[in-house]
Amino acid sequence: MAEMDFFLQQKVYDMILYAYPALEQMPKSQKFSLAQDIKRCMDRVMRLVITANKKYTKKTTLQELDVEVAALKVYIRIAYDLRYLPAKKYEHWSGLLVEIGKMVGGWRRSEGLQSKKDSEGQAEYICADCGAAIPEKAEVYSTKNFGRALCYSCQKKAKEPKD
Repeated sequence: MAEMDFFLQQKVYDMILYAYPALEQMPKSQKFSLAQDIKRCMDRVMRLVITANKKYTKKTTLQELDVEVAALKVYIRIAYDLRYLPAKKYEHWSGLLVEIGKMVGGWRRSEGLQSKKDSEGQAEYICADCGAAIPEKAEVYSTKNFGRALCYSCQKKAKEPKD
């Protein structure tokens, strides 16, 4: 699996090389806010890929990586919606992120962290936070509303306001 892991790291590296010049074209007023948030998010994605490559147990790191990729997608969408990012750059960057997201999903599946088939061939979904088996209804709802599969208990925790 090491070869594919390195391939993901290279994809993230290529995305960062594409992103930095694109971020330099943002208005000065955004270079130290939205652009900085995007840079930090990309840096975290790269660090999590490297960390997951080095760790024996990858569950938590891959979950964090999945969340960070989802957050980066949102930041890029915000930049586009505010017209700080041209349509062509948004399309290309989003395409890179979708590809990275699919690779992370594949990595998670290979580690046994996403939906599995039970003995009857039915899909079995796993909570991204606690690892508990969850019904399909909970998986569909939580993926739509929280960006990841969560059991009812973890959904409740995710809804609670943070201090």
